[in-house]
Amino acid sequence: MRNRLWIALAVVVLLLVAAYFAAGWYFSGIAIAPPTRPLAEAQAQTGVPADFGLPQPEEIAIDTGEVILRGWYFDNPSDGNCGMMFMHGFTGTRYEALYWAPLFWERGCDILAYDHRGHGESSEAFLTYGVNEKEDALAARNWFAEHAGLDTSRIAVGGVSYGAATALQLAPQIPDAPFVLADSSYSSMPAIVRVRADALLGSALGGLLTPGALWIAGQRANFDPAAAAPEATIAGAQIPVLLIHSRTDNFTPYTHSEDIYANSDAARTVLHINDWGSLHAADIATDFAAYKTLFEAFLAQYAPDFGLSTD
Repeated sequence: MRNRLWIALAVVVLLLVAAYFAAGWYFSGIAIAPPTRPLAEAQAQTGVPADFGLPQPEEIAIDTGEVILRGWYFDNPSDGNCGMMFMHGFTGTRYEALYWAPLFWERGCDILAYDHRGHGESSEAFLTYGVNEKEDALAARNWFAEHAGLDTSRIAVGGVSYGAATALQLAPQIPDAPFVLADSSYSSMPAIVRVRADALLGSALGGLLTPGALWIAGQRANFDPAAAAPEATIAGAQIPVLLIHSRTDNFTPYTHSEDIYANSDAARTVLHINDWGSLHAADIATDFAAYKTLFEAFLAQYAPDFGLSTD
């Protein structure tokens, strides 16, 4: 009788472990292999470059040695001797960069926007929340400098959401960059995965499944999810950083940007938590004029010689 009980208990334990693993595998897939937005859908939602005062871009492909990044290069006829590389958000595309492009185009800057690995027309790959993407970004920045004939010290880097987190993880590797603009970043992969798990499953089940999903994600994509942590890497940044977040962000809590700021060098980092009623990453669309005012004030203090004057 006792042996049967032990056998039954062992079966129950194995079933629970199998169920936990299956659930972890499923949710790891949501994190590192989600469906991403087709470019046609992005265009229908966002518009085309001409809608933002931009010319037809050059279609480009950047070989990083591991993946091919496909995107756009905009050659500015006004020579501001500056460039801006802007990276899109989770499951998004290069089209998202169009919202920010006017800030830099009017300064005479060339612009590079590409689809992250695993997004858009770039190579299929697991998402690693900045661990591999920052290396892609470094290769793209070097390509940009050569293609545009710019010194890397004249190329700023920006991003929104997932792209913002990538830019912040890249920051310590580009000490000559004019600045980094990071809008609506998450503080770390474990933190944002827990936020999304709680939103989908409730805090109890989310807290139970998150560690397993993160471990499985790391094994599947061959990376350490804990290393995807802008709140940690910001400490190594030696350049000015502008952090922007909506207080009413419905996807990534604004406290993530506060956590990043807390670990930054406050002498060259600016944080704006805006009360404009925007949803996730939407401040630029909610009030472009107010956003531009924040950006211009940041440049006036930390990068006054970046591009042409807009006065």
